[in-house]
Amino acid sequence: MKLKYLLPLFFSSVCLLSAGVAQAATSAVSNPASDFQPLLAYSKNCFSGPVSSYDGFVSMLKRKNPNNPNMGAMIHQSIPRAVFEQFQQHLHCEQFVYDVDGVKAVGYLILPKAAPARSLPVLVYNRGGNGKTGSLIFMNVMTQLMPLAAQGYAVFASNYRGEHNQLKLPPEQVGKDEFGGADVADVLAFKTMVNKVPAANPEHVAMMGHSRGGMQTWLAAKQWPELDALVIIAGVTDLAAELQYRPDMENVFKARIPDYANQKSAALQQRSVSHFLPQIRADLPVMIVHGDKDERVSVGNATQIAKLLADRKQPHELVIVPGGDHSLHKQMPQLREQMDQFIRQQLR
Repeated sequence: MKLKYLLPLFFSSVCLLSAGVAQAATSAVSNPASDFQPLLAYSKNCFSGPVSSYDGFVSMLKRKNPNNPNMGAMIHQSIPRAVFEQFQQHLHCEQFVYDVDGVKAVGYLILPKAAPARSLPVLVYNRGGNGKTGSLIFMNVMTQLMPLAAQGYAVFASNYRGEHNQLKLPPEQVGKDEFGGADVADVLAFKTMVNKVPAANPEHVAMMGHSRGGMQTWLAAKQWPELDALVIIAGVTDLAAELQYRPDMENVFKARIPDYANQKSAALQQRSVSHFLPQIRADLPVMIVHGDKDERVSVGNATQIAKLLADRKQPHELVIVPGGDHSLHKQMPQLREQMDQFIRQQLR
């Protein structure tokens, strides 16, 4: 095991974000909207409608937050025009609808434009949250997924089936979020989908998950043994034990896990990597990242899984982030650099 403590940040997130986009850029594009060609079925350009321009993006957020007079200034500071337009110019981003087990889910595919055939490693990103909380709306796609694609990955991500219902379809057509149950299939569907993207290399696939997405990543890894690496950010190792730290999560479990009242113990064990780690390939490299000031998921989860990995001699790195909260927002630009280095070292 390698234990790393992050040094203080000396660069702003905006500078690092802009540098990442510039590094991944292959050529300037004069009209990003006109050159959009979907790579998957039932897709649309992420940069369409009110977010087809930076001004439209800012105006949309101001309309949605009428009681916040500082919204415009906040957006200009957190996502400057240059960053938005670099992403729009140099990244292909599409939102698509796909079928899994008879229900429909919404996914995203983001990658650098003009990348040669089979040149990009694939990164499957599993979001956190449940329902609308943490869902991949445009703002989250821009701040969470596009910086990863700018590092030179073909990024796949799912919003999972269920309540967020971006498609505005009848409930039976979008299924129900089971928080680590049937929804894991929404992630596993990418296993075959990567072959449909010409620039993606299906031989080089890593998976990353944040918070609930860490659980999704562990569960998917059981059925995707070909993965080259995992990155678990602020994930839970033992759901039952974590209830002692955050009892309010019981409400999430009750609302989403089928037959929770009668199957609580078994359901939580089925979703806890501490109980099924032996079912995951023992030589699969794993990077564990967690903030020591996380108030939503105890940092003890990170040290616990690191010990379990060490006990089975599974290659891994543990990164404890001093002062890091659950989102790790302030430290994420530097963390992305570390995670990128880790993943590329593992590509087989």
